[in-house]
Amino acid sequence: MRRSNETFVGIVAFSSSLVAVLIAMGCVSSRKQSEVVVNVSLDKGAVGAAAAKLIATEAKEAIRDRGRFTVAFSGGSLPKIVGPALQELKLQGTDKWIVFFSDERCVSLDDGDSNFKSVQDHVLTPLGIKLENVVTIDSKVASKPKEAAERYEEELKNRFPGEATPSLDLILLGMGPDGHTCSLFPDHPLLQESKRLIAYIENSPKPPPGRITFTYPLLNNAKGVAFISAGASKASALKEVMSEKDPLKKLPAGRIIGKVQWFVDKDAASELPAEAIKFGEKPEGKEVAAESKL
Repeated sequence: MRRSNETFVGIVAFSSSLVAVLIAMGCVSSRKQSEVVVNVSLDKGAVGAAAAKLIATEAKEAIRDRGRFTVAFSGGSLPKIVGPALQELKLQGTDKWIVFFSDERCVSLDDGDSNFKSVQDHVLTPLGIKLENVVTIDSKVASKPKEAAERYEEELKNRFPGEATPSLDLILLGMGPDGHTCSLFPDHPLLQESKRLIAYIENSPKPPPGRITFTYPLLNNAKGVAFISAGASKASALKEVMSEKDPLKKLPAGRIIGKVQWFVDKDAASELPAEAIKFGEKPEGKEVAAESKL
């Protein structure tokens, strides 16, 4: 019998055409090795536990190698999924974490729609991460998306002196049922943004309309990216992200390349092709892995 903490893994290579198109668009700076690993767990709790282990490992290695861990969180259900699991790990060295937000709603920091507030409640406060190590939207210009994006990009670059395009250690992302990630929505002009690292949007398809967001040049320069997504409502989009061959038709979540991991539950993975994910009994102490070139 499978236990709820078991994780099944599939590996999918990004097509060279996607990488080439993103380079031509200016959405990635160089031809980089690109592969996505899909980690499928039986329920949301196990998804959080698997993702938390990755975060802990990346944090430990980054602090060892570079003296700090730069990580970006998104909002939605992600903080609620990973927060409890991170608390259980009783992490050391969180005073060396520098926390960013892959997108943010243009609202006050204490607003119920604020990604910062959600991450603060479920991650920052429980882990004892001080606000001086957290890069938030400037509350003074929260009602002005363009200015808020400009100031966030300036502060981001200040944290990475000498780097034209910062390379965060880990970016944590979610995905909506429509395939959007950050505040990058299907068919929106921001999908073509190649110069700004932080862009603004004033007509978001989802409320609130005003937001700021990481763009692909920044996302695709990260040392690692992890998607955390659960629920049957994500199944169709996840299938399309993994199977669409035409780079220009890729959903926003499918345009991120490099070292990418997905942490999903069985409901979100329910429409993935059988050759991409093979479910089966996991031998004690081992993972079941399947490789596929989609």
